[in-house]
Amino acid sequence: MRLESAASRSAPVIARSSSAPASRPCAASWVALALLLGCLHGCVQGAPGDAGASRKAAGGGGDVVTRTDGTGREVRVPRHPRRIISLAPNVTENIYLLGAEARLIGVTTQCNWPEAAKGKPRIGDLLNPNYELILDAAPDLVISSTAGNDRAAVTKLADLGVPVYVTAPRSLEAIFATVEEIGRVIDCEAEGGRLVAEMHARLDAVRGKLAGRPPLRGFFITWFDPLLAPGRLTFENEALALAGVRSISADVEDFYPRYSLEQVLAQDPDVILTIEHTGDPLPDFRKTPGWRELRAVKEGRVHFLSEYLQHPSPLFVDGVEDLAQKLHPEAFQ
Repeated sequence: MRLESAASRSAPVIARSSSAPASRPCAASWVALALLLGCLHGCVQGAPGDAGASRKAAGGGGDVVTRTDGTGREVRVPRHPRRIISLAPNVTENIYLLGAEARLIGVTTQCNWPEAAKGKPRIGDLLNPNYELILDAAPDLVISSTAGNDRAAVTKLADLGVPVYVTAPRSLEAIFATVEEIGRVIDCEAEGGRLVAEMHARLDAVRGKLAGRPPLRGFFITWFDPLLAPGRLTFENEALALAGVRSISADVEDFYPRYSLEQVLAQDPDVILTIEHTGDPLPDFRKTPGWRELRAVKEGRVHFLSEYLQHPSPLFVDGVEDLAQKLHPEAFQ
């Protein structure tokens, strides 16, 4: 079950030229909402058509088990869920990579990877799921995420009698655990184990290629206006470290602290890293007062990265590979 490389899923991401960058509405809307919150291989595929049977299973009349989700809640769910709704892009990505997409009967408007996910029924967005649509779809399992979903919306769904399993991928360790948790809860445990093993193997390969190279001090722009960077409580800095970058905001005690240009100038990082987001236009740093004084800008070490670096799902590995290759192309020849 090989994850595709970032290059095979989208146009190559290169250092910015004078041409306008391609927009990425999925990443922009997902990241914006997250910031607003602050914070077939062996799977049971099952036919998704029997809504009555799913209601019976979810209500306890079928083969039901109690599982503890990522927030410590105990949730009664079917042992073999056949009608699954995803409330977050990272959940949808996991389900596709585990090969269980045939049982996915609803996703949010932000769930745009892979391309096939765009054809799934939409049940609202990250912060505002449509309760009526969800109830009418009669899912026997809804999976949400602390990386985007509103706690009140999840609580309301649970109060309506819908079995909601919450994942909490706030760190790299938690992302790996989430892959395995989703695998267990949707009856794809073996696939989850294989996927995690593959993720580790790919990251080990990156470490091997970067061995002996000193880390670069980097500033990662999560959002430009206002200027935000990933703090200690986010997984992005861990992902940057895997690609050989020591983030200058890694020790800040916040999720996405505000930064000033003066702070960046004072620390004068080796590299500036960012991702293009629709609705948050980036200037030409070479012509922008203050930014053009940075050593990284003068030396042409401003890199525009794959959006997958910010996905709290197996896709973050693609982002790590993309960044490592941009910073050390000679190591990947």
